[in-house]
Amino acid sequence: MQKTLIGLLFITISVLTIGCYSKEKLQSPNPTSYVFDAGIEDVRKAIPRVEDSLDGNTVYAKEDYENDIFSKNIKNDALLVNICDVKSKMFFRFGKPLPYFPEFIIHLDSISEKKTNVVVYTSDTTIVIGGIGVSHFGYTWEKKVSPSTIEEYEILLLIGQQLGQEGMPECNYTKKWLKYCAKEQEKINKRKERQEKSRYN
Repeated sequence: MQKTLIGLLFITISVLTIGCYSKEKLQSPNPTSYVFDAGIEDVRKAIPRVEDSLDGNTVYAKEDYENDIFSKNIKNDALLVNICDVKSKMFFRFGKPLPYFPEFIIHLDSISEKKTNVVVYTSDTTIVIGGIGVSHFGYTWEKKVSPSTIEEYEILLLIGQQLGQEGMPECNYTKKWLKYCAKEQEKINKRKERQEKSRYN
């Protein structure tokens, strides 16, 4: 009986908090494409290495999938699919980011032997606004949202990092995300301080 009441209480709280979230605004959107000073083959090889820097993402060659989006040659495209949620940098509840599930298509176009244009498209974006579960399939209430341009440009920055690209602008973030990151870093620093003190006590 007690377990049933706790379960009902949890469900009630989840329902009541579905609409209790806010969307933060970017002062200016980030670019979702960039021309790299590298050949298309070098850029293509950099994408799997980018996967290692993106938590919860898996890279698939786009040539392995039917593609109705691009009319150009797609053999060098890649599909980034989230296998777990990431933290949204635009949607928050009670000061904490909501779980976010984006899927990205990385499209490559060769401009010249040493120039490649990379465009990051977002094919599916949802946030979790309530429910029960610990994975993408366990949540009950999800909401489709527009791409933020933040994650898209973060992917471009990671590709640029792998290629040694210079001169890329910094990523624009929402103020609430920067505030959240600062608080999380403060927690990490305090935890390290406690660990250091306990080591010498």
